[in-house]
Amino acid sequence: MKRISHLWLIFLALSSLSAAPQDRLLTFTGEASEGQTFRKNIGNGVDFVLMPNSDWDTGWTIEVLPQGKPSDPDCEDFLSVATPPYHFQNARYLDTEYGITAQDAVHNSPREFNFVLNLTDCETERKRVELAIYPSNASEKEVDDARAKLGTSPLGTGRLWIEDSKITPGRDTGKPEDLGAIHWIKFKVEIKFPAPPPAHPKP
Repeated sequence: MKRISHLWLIFLALSSLSAAPQDRLLTFTGEASEGQTFRKNIGNGVDFVLMPNSDWDTGWTIEVLPQGKPSDPDCEDFLSVATPPYHFQNARYLDTEYGITAQDAVHNSPREFNFVLNLTDCETERKRVELAIYPSNASEKEVDDARAKLGTSPLGTGRLWIEDSKITPGRDTGKPEDLGAIHWIKFKVEIKFPAPPPAHPKP
């Protein structure tokens, strides 16, 4: 009888785990040629985007954009406010910006990034980033609070692997035109959305 009780408890525990909300995982592959935008609907009202660069810099910026026209022009990209280091070179820049040669850019793989899930959290994280980096017009308490809470909004995560590429290799001479060019990439992306919080039973 005791053995049956133990088995029943194990069954209940496993049933509870299987019924718990699960993270949603999405994987896909794609290709992008120089100057072309790659865009894919990844659910939750957002698109994964490779946005081509202009001027001397070749390559793309990795973005997660809300579908439709955003109501806040300062929150057009859900990835930029959640992937450190902020306002500097990081994994989202798959390009020859910041003095990175074309060969180094495509060899940096996988690239890992985070993104917020909605406009409200985008605005929250954007304000925290601004306070943490440019604290001159804020009180010490406001800055400390922003730095402590930075990145605590619910976040999706992603990784991008570059599987193949065509480039013109460059040299780091201090001139952007000497850094080479990225002409084409083939890539794989993994996106993970966090599980929704468990619903509280009605009283």
